Amino acid sequence: MATKTNVCASGKQQSPINIQSSKAVRCNALCDLTYYYRTSQANFVHSGNNIILDYDNGSYIIYNSGVYQLDKVSFSIPSSHKIDNNSYPLEVHINHKSTDTGRMIIIAVLFEINDAISPSQMFFDVISNSLPKYSGQQNSINTSDEWNIFNIIPEIKSFYSYSGSLPRSPCTEDVTWIVLESTSNVPTRFYDSLRQIISNNTRPIQNLNNRKIFYNPNNTDKNKRNYGDKLRCYTDEQFRKACSCMSGHKEIASSRQEQIKFITIIVSILILFVLLILYLIQENFFSKFLDTFKNLLTSNLFLAYKT
Repeated sequence: MATKTNVCASGKQQSPINIQSSKAVRCNALCDLTYYYRTSQANFVHSGNNIILDYDNGSYIIYNSGVYQLDKVSFSIPSSHKIDNNSYPLEVHINHKSTDTGRMIIIAVLFEINDAISPSQMFFDVISNSLPKYSGQQNSINTSDEWNIFNIIPEIKSFYSYSGSLPRSPCTEDVTWIVLESTSNVPTRFYDSLRQIISNNTRPIQNLNNRKIFYNPNNTDKNKRNYGDKLRCYTDEQFRKACSCMSGHKEIASSRQEQIKFITIIVSILILFVLLILYLIQENFFSKFLDTFKNLLTSNLFLAYKT
């Protein structure tokens, strides 16, 4: 019987890594990222070595024209990745999956511990007392319309990108990582609560193995904002319908072509009608018609019929 390959040990594109900023290659429009995050309930699961936040359907990102639905959020203490050998107290992984290809994109947000008032501080304060403490335990709480995962994204949205793997077993590769360059802040109360439940659940840094690391300053106005609205939840069918126009699905393209064809026909008919009117004017059709009509009115036959 063939032995099953241990990708965690033998894989050449494993995560996490130490990102050396000096070796990053600018990608700009070749790694374009925009956010479409909605609000959600806070649905937590204690998985034994992590806390998982199951996020409601309907939130997604668009990366290089592909749509990736937000699936779940997980936590790493301390940070999984390093930037220029610097580690951080906490890293949050926002996991996304393509509804078409199944490919994954994980956005990694690095955190400093401080209690400064900020969107991320308010995000974590809402859930500080709701984390499940025991393996297998689940907690779910209602949240306000302002509670949105976008709030933990730092104000400066530049990022590094590379091809890696899941950070834990089964270490599946072909995962695109987006590691935000700037940090957000996590309040002390939330960090202490989380550290009492999970601690040191980070995998060791893996070899880069000649992989390229890309960098995008991501500083255009288009890329700075969140395009999601406050609707809480989509079904899978609603999500596909809402997002298909962004991912270039054939049915949407076909519908647009039909609309363009219909408009073209209408405009063509209007142009032909105008040209016909102009031609009739040029040929003095209306004057001749009026003269004929007047002659008809004054004709003996018409007068005889009238009397």
